[in-house]
Amino acid sequence: MQQVARTNSLFGPFHSILLLVKKGRVQFQVNGNSIVLYKGRLVVVPRGNLWSMDGPTSPIQIGVLGLSRKFVLENTVGSLPPSFMWYFGKGIRTIALGQDDVSFMFLLFSLLGPKSHEAEPSIANGHVLRHGINMLLWELQRLFQDQGGSPTSVSTAGHLLVLHFMDLLATHYRMEHKIGFYAKHLHVTADHLSRMVKKRTGKTAKEHITETLMEEAKVLLRDNTPIKEIGRVLGFRAIYDFSKFFKRNSSLSPRSYREKIKTLYPE
Repeated sequence: MQQVARTNSLFGPFHSILLLVKKGRVQFQVNGNSIVLYKGRLVVVPRGNLWSMDGPTSPIQIGVLGLSRKFVLENTVGSLPPSFMWYFGKGIRTIALGQDDVSFMFLLFSLLGPKSHEAEPSIANGHVLRHGINMLLWELQRLFQDQGGSPTSVSTAGHLLVLHFMDLLATHYRMEHKIGFYAKHLHVTADHLSRMVKKRTGKTAKEHITETLMEEAKVLLRDNTPIKEIGRVLGFRAIYDFSKFFKRNSSLSPRSYREKIKTLYPE
C-alpha cells in the first residue's frame, strides 16, 4: 500500500508512464476509466493523462517508470529516429508480453529506476542510464511495431549481457579496469563480451571502461586534489600509470589538463 501511494504521488501529468505487472493484478484508473492489468501486461500512458493505482487486494510486483520527453532526449546516446517517440504521443496502449520480454523489461525498470531518481547521477551511473534508456526505446519500438499491439519477442541474451555489464561497470570501474573481470562475473569470454557490447552500444567494453575512467578523472582534476591521490582513487598503482593512461587518451598529462582547465575557467 505504501509503494502504491508513493507511486501515485511521485509522477504527474508531465510524465509518460510505463507500468509493467510482473506478479498479481492491478486496478489502474486513467481519466476516470478503470483498467485491470494482469501479470505480463505493459501499459504506456502518454503525458497529459490523469492516472492512479488502486490499493492491491493481493501481493503484487510491478515496475513503474515516469519519463518526461526532455529527460528522454537528454539521456539517450546519439540521435534516435522520431518514430521512437510515437508511443509517448499516441493514446493509451496496453500490450501482453511473453515471459522473456517481461524479465528483460523488468530488469530495465530495476536498473533505470534508482539511477533516474538521482539529482546528480555519478558518471558511471550516467552511462547506465543513457544506454539503458536507449535499450528501453528500442525494445518498445519493436514490441509495438505491429500496430495491432501484438508483441514480437526480441529480448536476447545479448541485451541482458550488456545491461549486466553496464551495472557492474557502474559499481566497479574505479578498481577494475580489465575486461576479464567483468567477463568472469558474467560467465562469458572477454572477446564475446566486447563483441556484444560493441554490437548493442557502438563501443567495445574496453572503450566503455576507458571513457568512464577518463570522465571521472577530468572531474576530479578540476579541484586541488593531488594527482597522485586521484590516480589512487581510480585504481592505478602508481602516478606514472595514471599519467600514462590519461595522456594516451587525451593527449595531455593530468597536470597539463588541470592547468588548461584553470586557464579556461579561472573561477
